[in-house]
Amino acid sequence: MDPLAVIKALWHHKFVVIPALLLTAFAAVYVYAFAPRSYQAQATYAIVNPKVPTASELERNPSLQDLNSDNPYLRASDSSLIAQVEATRLKADSVGSALSKQSLSTDYTVERSPNSFLLDISAVSPKKEVATATVQALGAKMQQDLKQIQTVNGAADRFLFTTVVVTPPDNAIEQFSSRLRSLIVVIVGGLVLTFGAVSAARALETARMKSAGAGATPGDAAAKRGRRHASHGEAAPSHKDAVEIPLEKLGSIPMGVLQKPRKVSEMLPVALDPQEDAPTTESNGKGHPGIKSPVGRT
Repeated sequence: MDPLAVIKALWHHKFVVIPALLLTAFAAVYVYAFAPRSYQAQATYAIVNPKVPTASELERNPSLQDLNSDNPYLRASDSSLIAQVEATRLKADSVGSALSKQSLSTDYTVERSPNSFLLDISAVSPKKEVATATVQALGAKMQQDLKQIQTVNGAADRFLFTTVVVTPPDNAIEQFSSRLRSLIVVIVGGLVLTFGAVSAARALETARMKSAGAGATPGDAAAKRGRRHASHGEAAPSHKDAVEIPLEKLGSIPMGVLQKPRKVSEMLPVALDPQEDAPTTESNGKGHPGIKSPVGRT
């Protein structure tokens, strides 16, 4: 596609293009300035191993031996198992339903780095306070679940994993990417509208030209051809002009074509009386009129 031809077509239909572009610009400004925005709050929590009493501590304090140390996650071969379990529990559908009942955001994520005790919790909402409150609620839910899954056998607090806040959800940050995506959608839609309007205008113009050409007379067509030849500096062809035949082709043309047409009187089988205005007729004896024969006339 020739860019210059596209520009010419757009300029030819500028009365359609300019309103479409103005509408697109207005929509883009509105979306960027007044459209709903998106805020994200994020917090990072670390799961800390319990402080299991050593042999020397048990000797100095024999009462520690009476504590229930039956924590199933202390016996796991993978020490990060508890972090995996907690991340899975926070992603459950029941957690989203509980957040929805509290008028909090259900658009949240829980991520854990491989072989790590760090949990990253983030929430997105059109309001800052809602995003922050959602992350805080998820953090409280994590601490509650963490204690619940470790005390299934009645383990004492001394043998439980605990959480530490690494990055608190103090402030929600606006996500410009969401506003940028909306802006791109508006601009693309405006361009599609512009080219669609130009296509419709061209189709309408073509239909009008066809209808005008169908109603034109032969004289109008001849006048248009004359104006077209005059614009190119050529003389318009006339039907009265003789047809020129090259001399070398005259031998191939039958002689009868080149003969001069005979008069009507020469083509009749009988001669006409030059003194009479019109030929007289007489019966030929069979009841049909015939042409009067000049035989016997003086």
